[in-house]
Amino acid sequence: MKRIDPIPRNLSADSLLKSLGITAPRDIDLEAIAYYVGLRIKRRCLKCCEAMITGRGNKGIISVTPGGMIQRERFSIAHELGHWAYHRGETVACRATDIGKFSKTNAVERAADQYAADLLMPWTMFKAECKPHRRLDLNALKLVAGTFNTSLTATLIRMVTSGLYGNAMMITHGTGGRKWHRSADGIPGYWFPKPDLDRESFAFELLHNANTQDQSFPRKIGADAWFDNHAAPRYEVTEQSFRVPGEGVITILLLDGAMLS
Repeated sequence: MKRIDPIPRNLSADSLLKSLGITAPRDIDLEAIAYYVGLRIKRRCLKCCEAMITGRGNKGIISVTPGGMIQRERFSIAHELGHWAYHRGETVACRATDIGKFSKTNAVERAADQYAADLLMPWTMFKAECKPHRRLDLNALKLVAGTFNTSLTATLIRMVTSGLYGNAMMITHGTGGRKWHRSADGIPGYWFPKPDLDRESFAFELLHNANTQDQSFPRKIGADAWFDNHAAPRYEVTEQSFRVPGEGVITILLLDGAMLS
């Protein structure tokens, strides 16, 4: 692999992949990509953050805490590559809460998250892998995540925002209630999930009973279990929930088509 020095500032993830001739998910080698743009990756214990980047000129070092899930490590490295593209010359230390949350309040971290998603799951490849899965469910999610070697959380965000599943929503809950959610662009804003889980939802059982297994199959439930909207009692939604260590419980929610009109 040839190396360009210096690498152009603000080179998009898509342009970077094209310049390397990468056309398949299995070829997205972050060690090689980092080297190409003048970076080395070091795995070392970091006290106050999960990953960081330090650089000077056109060379730098990405440091990442070892020992976690490989998918999480890959996203953290790709996140730091985003900082290298947009914030070169700065030292940036990222906590776990800065990475993979697509923050609505921190534009710097949101840009790095978006770059990481574009680098690890480029749209052309990603949509091609999603298209055989006509319905978004946990089985489809696991298959796509396995292809790109990405976490279920990051992959699900990408699937929900892909435009392929216009009735899909993902909602994350912890013991304190709803943490965050993402909706497909076609879902009207008045379908906003309740802050707390309904006791009739499978997600409630999964969150509060450690012996409960992840939901193997999607199931129907009244939409009023998830929404306070006055029209909710007239509809049903499809839910499927699963645990993610460190996140809580994530639910894939599919809205009835009539709810989108």
